[in-house]
Amino acid sequence: MEHLDRQAKSNSVPVTSSELETLVKNFKLLDNFLTQQSQCSACEWLGRYRMISSESLSLLKEMGGKYPEDTKVSFPGRLYNMIDNAKVEDQVKFLVLTLDHIIRLMDAREHMNSVQWNLQTVEHFLTVLNRQSSDLKECVGRYHQPSHKEIYEIKINRHFKILKKILKKKEFSAKAWEQIRRAVKHHLQRMDIIASIANRR
Repeated sequence: MEHLDRQAKSNSVPVTSSELETLVKNFKLLDNFLTQQSQCSACEWLGRYRMISSESLSLLKEMGGKYPEDTKVSFPGRLYNMIDNAKVEDQVKFLVLTLDHIIRLMDAREHMNSVQWNLQTVEHFLTVLNRQSSDLKECVGRYHQPSHKEIYEIKINRHFKILKKILKKKEFSAKAWEQIRRAVKHHLQRMDIIASIANRR
């Protein structure tokens, strides 16, 4: 389309050429249509996010039962507050980043011997998260990719490094894993809110 538009403005092709002008106009209409379809597709998926998120939260609870009251871990609340007010494309990118961090963190069944979790449920939980991540990445692929890391990417990376250190420092103990499970629960709940905000825009 851009090539035809340039030709229409050049001296080699008369600007008054009605056929060329019509062709350029039609390509522009097609481009606008495809852009709208891509945006609708992304919004449509975000509309289903809450249902899938509910499934992942149910599986997280099912794998270990009731959350112990004495297991707490730091949570990046300020970061989530910042993402609440970010652009939709940054919200979607943040959801993907966080999902992938959770997947890498929880995909360590060889280190879960100390905790009495249902490993089949863990497997199902990871499958659901991977499906969420895969679908969201289709949306991310439509957005502009910056040449540098965004501040939210740096901060969420730092947070999950802390969670990994907790596991290693406590030698993957049952208490450490319960801390992680509670943290993941908090993440999924806040991510659900972000997805709802993005879907309303």
